[in-house]
Amino acid sequence: HTMSDTDTAQLLPRPQTPPPAPPELTARALGGGVVVGGILCFSNMYFGLQTGWVTMGSLQSALLGFGMFKALGPYLATPFTAKENVVLQTTAVAAATMPLCGGFVGIIPALRLLSPVGGDGDNNDDVVGVRVGRIMMDMGPIELTTMQLFGWSCALGFFGVFMAPPLRRQVILREKLPFPSGTATAEIIRQLHRLPNEDRRSNKKDDDEEKEDEMEKIDNEMTQLVSTIDDVEESTFRPMEVSPVSSSTSPAPAWRLLFLCFALSAVYTLLGNFVPIFKNIPLGTYVGVPALTAWSWTLQPSPSYFGQGLIMGPKTAMSMLLGTIVGWGILAPMAKAEGWAMGPINDVATGARGWLLWVSLAIMLADSAVSLSLLSAKVLLQTIRSSNDGNHRVEEELDPAPPEQQITWQTWLPGLLLASLLCTAILSPMFDMPPLEPAIAVLFSILVAVLAVRALGETDLNPVSGIGKVSQILFAVVSPGHIVANLVAGAVAEAGAIGAGDMMQDLQCGHLLRASPRAQFIAQLVGTAASCVMVVAAWTLYSSAYEIPGPEFPAPTALIWLDMAKVVNGGGHLATNVLPTAIGAAAIAAVLPFVEACLPSSRKWTVPSAMAAAIGMYVTPNWTLPRVAGGLANYAWKRWDPEGAERYMIVVASGFVLGEGLMSIVNAGLKSVGVSW
Repeated sequence: HTMSDTDTAQLLPRPQTPPPAPPELTARALGGGVVVGGILCFSNMYFGLQTGWVTMGSLQSALLGFGMFKALGPYLATPFTAKENVVLQTTAVAAATMPLCGGFVGIIPALRLLSPVGGDGDNNDDVVGVRVGRIMMDMGPIELTTMQLFGWSCALGFFGVFMAPPLRRQVILREKLPFPSGTATAEIIRQLHRLPNEDRRSNKKDDDEEKEDEMEKIDNEMTQLVSTIDDVEESTFRPMEVSPVSSSTSPAPAWRLLFLCFALSAVYTLLGNFVPIFKNIPLGTYVGVPALTAWSWTLQPSPSYFGQGLIMGPKTAMSMLLGTIVGWGILAPMAKAEGWAMGPINDVATGARGWLLWVSLAIMLADSAVSLSLLSAKVLLQTIRSSNDGNHRVEEELDPAPPEQQITWQTWLPGLLLASLLCTAILSPMFDMPPLEPAIAVLFSILVAVLAVRALGETDLNPVSGIGKVSQILFAVVSPGHIVANLVAGAVAEAGAIGAGDMMQDLQCGHLLRASPRAQFIAQLVGTAASCVMVVAAWTLYSSAYEIPGPEFPAPTALIWLDMAKVVNGGGHLATNVLPTAIGAAAIAAVLPFVEACLPSSRKWTVPSAMAAAIGMYVTPNWTLPRVAGGLANYAWKRWDPEGAERYMIVVASGFVLGEGLMSIVNAGLKSVGVSW
């Protein structure tokens, strides 16, 4: 008997259809991202209004998201996957950075500081709404309503998201920039979900073997990267490892440590609400040196600021200390003693603090100008070299995302146009600006976003401070004498750079874990939309409970924005003898980037950061000293216990920062209803 082909086919084993991949863009991932991002949004608003410090929050988001769904594990129908965690942290980052992206820690408080017509400024240059020579100042102060704040957030929040997709192929797939925070987040998610260490950058061809080896080396050594975070306005967590959370260990040491640090910081914050002396201890007064207290050399034993120092590392922290010593230990007391700043020490108009603010602004301008010039030259050279290469086929083969998961030009280009029109349509009538002015601001933001993304990819530093100031200089020409337009233009440029940079860090994380770029893009839009509501709620909570700017929330970056707007429009009044000091400080700051560029990598740490030193000047010493302690602890921990530092430093820092950030919401609520010391 001969078997027919049909009989043979029935005997052969049927091919097994592989199970469909678990969905990435799930409601629980998006919802979890909104919850985690909301917590970080309130926390960033709190710290940003105090000192200008805002964290991207990608590592915390991945940690908190994993912990949240691990706790919910028994109630989940399917396990929480690594790619869902990518979507969660992408959503959370979009929400977390809105206090900075939306200008709530700088521009919105600066609008409150505009002087009214007939205000009590001693100098006519400080009175807005009247013509001073050829300078036309603006009516102030400006207090936006809740709906206006929501519209402002929508205007600034979206167009930066659409700038990143067209840059992905060039900087991630072709040039393979490391994007340290995005890579570190991918490694954290890989460990938490116990994924195998596969080659994330494999190429089907051998054309880019040298680059592949280089990237593999970067991946293997990423936990040892120390990225200098000079711009505290846009701080991100360092790439470090935490121990994976094992299902057989309950609770894992890392989670116990996170909860302990969170609880310690939360208790300290709540106690400080009822016993304010714990928040700022005047040791100088106790030991018979009240001058130390007068000049803000007080002890602020804040676990959260210690945690920020752990994140910043020794170079940034010590650079801030250098600025604090020079500024608050030498220059400001000298200005007071010589009669150059006769007002109260902390008065920003006539006191030593206002005098010192001009010096710090000069340092920031010089550092930004030189750094951006060097970066622009580097980008230009790399673009020329890349255009002569022409390996277009290779770059297509490097992309692991199938076509249906990619973000096509049919998606990002109309989105960018609509978001730009939305920005112009909202800002133009809100601030009585000609429609052309916000449109120019958006166009400039699109151009400088390329610089921001490249700087972030190479150094983990998004130069938003410098980009904002360059935009202010541009608008002194576009709209001379218009202070409000100048501030708005700076906000637009900063928002575009932040939105594009955050999206690119997230795309790098997703690329390493083979997540869908399209899913991440949608997650970023969802997080941004949610944050437009949450950031207004955070601002309303803190501004109703505290004076902003005020003693609790000085909003120091608002002073920088406003003074810069006055200077470039010719309406600022310089204090006595501050100009030669500012010029000398700017000259020193301009030299430092060149010195650092000439040194080998092993010696770059010896050059102080001019931007961090400037921040140490415009922030009073009590905010800087605990950060310095954290930076020194970072150095000591890595030196004496490098393995423990790699595993647990980010956990300790996250617990300290989140504890005070979350408890500050409770404190603000208590203060709003009159419950305090």
